[in-house]
Amino acid sequence: MTRQLLLRLGAALLLATVPFASALVAIRYAPPAHVEIAGQQVAVRPVIGQDTSRLFDGALIRPQHVHVAGKSVGVDVDANWNDLVPSNKQTRRYLASLWDDPTPAIGAISDAARRQILLSGIGGFAAGLLAVAAVVALWAQRRRRLASYEPAQAQLVADHNRRLRLTLVVAGVAGALALDALAVRVWTHDDRHELVPTPALAGTPLAGSQVTGLLADVIPFLSVLRPRSAFYDRVSDNLQRSLLLQADLAPRDGEVSFVVADDFEDVNGMARQVGLTASLLDTDLVALTGDLTFAGKPLETYVLDTVDYYAEHRPVYLSPGLHDTPTIVDAATTRDWHVAEGRTVEVDGLRLLTLADPRISTVGNFGAGDELRDPDVDVDTFVADAVDRACTDRPDIVLLHDHLLGRRIAESGCVRIGVIDGRSYRSLGLQDVATTTGGTTAELTLGSGGGHTSTRPNPGIITSAAMFAIVYVDPGAGTARYAVVTVEPDASVAITAPVSFSGSAAPQAARGEHGPSGVRAG
Repeated sequence: MTRQLLLRLGAALLLATVPFASALVAIRYAPPAHVEIAGQQVAVRPVIGQDTSRLFDGALIRPQHVHVAGKSVGVDVDANWNDLVPSNKQTRRYLASLWDDPTPAIGAISDAARRQILLSGIGGFAAGLLAVAAVVALWAQRRRRLASYEPAQAQLVADHNRRLRLTLVVAGVAGALALDALAVRVWTHDDRHELVPTPALAGTPLAGSQVTGLLADVIPFLSVLRPRSAFYDRVSDNLQRSLLLQADLAPRDGEVSFVVADDFEDVNGMARQVGLTASLLDTDLVALTGDLTFAGKPLETYVLDTVDYYAEHRPVYLSPGLHDTPTIVDAATTRDWHVAEGRTVEVDGLRLLTLADPRISTVGNFGAGDELRDPDVDVDTFVADAVDRACTDRPDIVLLHDHLLGRRIAESGCVRIGVIDGRSYRSLGLQDVATTTGGTTAELTLGSGGGHTSTRPNPGIITSAAMFAIVYVDPGAGTARYAVVTVEPDASVAITAPVSFSGSAAPQAARGEHGPSGVRAG
């Protein structure tokens, strides 16, 4: 009896280890997670016991890792190097901002690794628990069936199945022991690497990393890894100081607040400032009036990730512009952004009509003009449909890209508070628009959020003033006010005091004009 009891106790303990062993094995050997960075699918696999993060099979080694239950956990990252650092010079310019601030990309990889550990671990544990439950259920069912027989019949059945039962038990025990052995190997894996930083990476975004093999010979010649600029770090510091200095930036009772910007065109550093402002002010949403990228290529989608990262994944409402191709629109939809569909949506009582520009620029495919987003909807049809929708829904705010089209919609007199638009390198500020009904409607036309003064791509440090706005809308009272944030090429930041959507005291975003009670830092 004692021997049988010990055998049963051993079997129970062995079964109890199965779910935990399955979890460890699943974490190590499950298919890697995938995350999209700059349009490139990047495979991410967490490795227990590894105190570094390794890219391209160890060709590039970084010191980042985390500790889980006292164990170091690093990641193995694999991607197509040619896509992340393309040979085409113009394409590399698009990625300059990504390499200058890789924090959102690193955050995405870290999040993917955490999800992989959690999901794989839970999946492995559940699979092991299910296997144990199946074994216990079969054992209980056998006992019930034998108990239903006469003693002599039960003994006969047990003797007849003895060999099969022994085979199954031996196979099960061997499998459980093998699983436990593999789990122990995973847990005791200890891969410590004495990292020797590569001198050629000093001052670049990859400073502190080590390269090995042939990659060590290639790295010094990659122009994308130029010395990292601290320009947008200084802008962020000045922005935070300005936000603290400017009074009355907190929303009042009943107001819905949002940050709105236009025309990043790959200037990742300004996308960072917009997201950061939304986070620091705890706004309800982020609104973008289009032209997030220049060419509308998959590799430019890192701008979207930057907005998400610094805005701490607040809701984003996008009215695509001419440079926002179907590729960019699809990327925004994948990230759960609210992409304009020509209908009015309600956000905390704010009725917002978002519109996608009817045209798409062909510059990304070396064209010189544009084509219709929908072949059946030209500009005049678009405006007529937008006016019909506005007159039916009576939205508080209409959000779109082109100020020339926005003016025509404002003239309808069907918008309760105002139209917010862009496609103007220089801010036109707030204007009172005479309507066909004999009244006036406000139109706020933003300047370039990427500091652009022409259609030439310039994804790096701004050379002209860049601006965006903070808007507060009280849907119940039918009123709104706004403040302008201006970033100068010297990294200084100016913020105007909020003023009403009346046009009479509208703050201008042009250099040097920051309103009577504006503040500047830097």
